[in-house]
Amino acid sequence: MAKFHAALHRRRTLEELSDRLILESIESVTFSLEELHDYKDMFRELERKGLIVTGDFEDFLWSAKGESSNFLFQFDCEIYGEINQALKCYSVQKMYNGITTQTVRQNIGQIKEAIRITRGFRLDHLKHLEDTLNHFGDHKQFAMATSIKEFLIFYNHPHTELYCDLCANYNAKVSNVRELPNFHDILLFDVALDDYFITCTSDEEKLQYYPIFLWWRITRIIPMRPVEFYSLSRDCTMKDDEDRYWMIVPRRKNLSSRPGKLAVTDTIQVNREVFELIEDYKRLTLAYATESSYLISYKAYRKYVKLKSKEITREKIGASQFINMIDRFYDEIVTAKYGDLERIKPGDTRHFAFCNMMLQGFNMLTIARMGGHSQLETQLHYHKHLDHFAQSFVHHAAQMLRMKRVNLWRSNWDVATQGIIAKSRIYQISDFQETHKVEHGFCTDHPSRCQVGDCRFCEFYFFSPEDKQKGLAWLKDCSDALESRLKKQLELIRYVTKSINYDCATLDISAY
Repeated sequence: MAKFHAALHRRRTLEELSDRLILESIESVTFSLEELHDYKDMFRELERKGLIVTGDFEDFLWSAKGESSNFLFQFDCEIYGEINQALKCYSVQKMYNGITTQTVRQNIGQIKEAIRITRGFRLDHLKHLEDTLNHFGDHKQFAMATSIKEFLIFYNHPHTELYCDLCANYNAKVSNVRELPNFHDILLFDVALDDYFITCTSDEEKLQYYPIFLWWRITRIIPMRPVEFYSLSRDCTMKDDEDRYWMIVPRRKNLSSRPGKLAVTDTIQVNREVFELIEDYKRLTLAYATESSYLISYKAYRKYVKLKSKEITREKIGASQFINMIDRFYDEIVTAKYGDLERIKPGDTRHFAFCNMMLQGFNMLTIARMGGHSQLETQLHYHKHLDHFAQSFVHHAAQMLRMKRVNLWRSNWDVATQGIIAKSRIYQISDFQETHKVEHGFCTDHPSRCQVGDCRFCEFYFFSPEDKQKGLAWLKDCSDALESRLKKQLELIRYVTKSINYDCATLDISAY
């Protein structure tokens, strides 16, 4: 039986030209009852790999393994004859070729909806599908139209061409680049989290939100998927003989044998702070250590959650439990102090980590391997966040040097100017032992020791303008100058990224 690689294509290796190059033939796969035995073979192989949990190929209900839970596949379109059989083969082939269970289940749901609307893709029901699609939002229109086209081409339905022509009207892909929260609100969350743990008076108080603290500290540095964080084992960290600290990440993507694919790494060096945070959490949850082998304790989570329903025995927390914990932290801690903020989602920190690595100059190979990407191109997706993230990073660094936390946040001034204005109101020039006249104020250190270059970003600057309006305008102009500087730096990063030749087999890099 030919081995399938891509979602709906068959690849055969014709010749291995070298260690890095192979000659392949690629052909599209279409459904045929004569090849039904091949799909049953693939189904049995999925069973052996543990991807199909329950059900036989002939059954109308299957259970398939997902990243955090199992998914049910229901093939209940028997009244449309062969279409139901083709739908099973379509599902098997996509899972066999590495498409995630969740994605395939979504495809099947959209195709089944179309089957029912069109009574099995009858020609006289084409208009019904169009009317239905027109009532959906852009994202669902595109997703459903794409699934329908893919299935009909695979099935080779008699009316494939007409239905595909209709679906082509909904081919405007909605960008799936994650919209990151407002940075001002991200920063306040960071402040609130730090404040909470600084002021905790007991281990019980700390334990309630400790998983959020771990997630925030770890996944902003190491680009982990939320499910990888939830799946960290209790012994995920280690210290070697050279006093280096390591973390083992349960990566979900495996190495492909095809050329151009990367071996993702699951063992990542971390600093002492991360190691000690995890050790501290393990100490606090020692009483629950026998309940589960996972780091984040579900039993400890349930201790602080009141549910009306009967408790379900779990080995680890999942997405819904962790989101619940974040929401409780916002409701009980953040909102009371800072108001209603845009909320951070579990997957946002992975984007922060990628952008942070890019801005620090990590090469694409390192970023891809640390992020669990088997293809270099995947991380280009995150370039769209660089402008937003870079401005945020600089603002964060600036405000941390010179800004008091509570009452200065809510104003029309950006975070880079609020601290300067506040400092000028709190102090007098006579409060400083050393002063030197500079633009619109004074340097309270000696200019010869300056390591900043622009007073507006220096902790030793004291704002005291002779003309207040001109001084304030000068302060606000710094954001424009900063933006211009950032754009030049980001263009350089993008240029260098594209100008390097990466050898995925040897992990070597060289300039073109």
